Amino acid sequence: MRLWAFFTILLSGTLFPFAAATAEPGRADLVALTTEAPLIVRAEVTKSTRLSEKLSPGLAPGFRRFLIEAEISNVLIAPGFVPKNIEYLVDIGADPRGKTPRLKGLPVLLFLAPGGREAQFQLVRPWAQVDWSTERDAYVRAVAAEAVASPDVRDMEISGLGQAFHVPGSLPGESESQIFIQTKSGDPMSLVVLSRPGQPKAFSVATGDIIDDAAAGVKDGSLLWYQLACGLPRSLPASSTSTLDSETAASATADYRFVLDSLGPCDRAYSE
Repeated sequence: MRLWAFFTILLSGTLFPFAAATAEPGRADLVALTTEAPLIVRAEVTKSTRLSEKLSPGLAPGFRRFLIEAEISNVLIAPGFVPKNIEYLVDIGADPRGKTPRLKGLPVLLFLAPGGREAQFQLVRPWAQVDWSTERDAYVRAVAAEAVASPDVRDMEISGLGQAFHVPGSLPGESESQIFIQTKSGDPMSLVVLSRPGQPKAFSVATGDIIDDAAAGVKDGSLLWYQLACGLPRSLPASSTSTLDSETAASATADYRFVLDSLGPCDRAYSE
């Protein structure tokens, strides 16, 4: 009776998975999941029941849909009480022989939203069941803590780039570039690139009108890294340098490229 009630909710769309996951998530995917999911837990799969095609609407070719029963061993984030044993749906890819990996006993990190009943949940994204590892666990915890401590960074949405400026210093090889970031909230933000003789070029992020030359750089893998690496345009638009002469514009453009190279790629396996 319990399963039929679950399937009724499934067919109504309440617990319908978005699509099937096909690859291991990158750091950017983990950040996106962490900032989106109201519930993040470490769990172990105790039972997996493959659903028929009739009970798997929208299933991608080559995938199988499973009803998962899991036992929670650790709660990373939760808005309130969480039952020890939960259920959710997940689509798993089959190999060329039509076989799927063994799920029972698999330790997983789950990024969840409430389902139709107390013990029923849904993955916030199709790839929101992630194989657990010590490194992933620690990374997700760090991002979650940063999201709580810096809600302005968590909620930041980059919409484009504003004006760029470049000023040479008094010494050969010394210069400073400032490139304004446009955000949907309208909060002031800019990239500051400093070049000094005998020192490696460095960049920082200014969040006000005053530039702090001692501001720390962007920590690789941090929430701010994610927002910049995945949100900044891949090139400096001509409109950002429209008021600069060609030489100054080229210097500002080179400094922006330095920022992108320093951040590295947005290692996202899945599109948003």
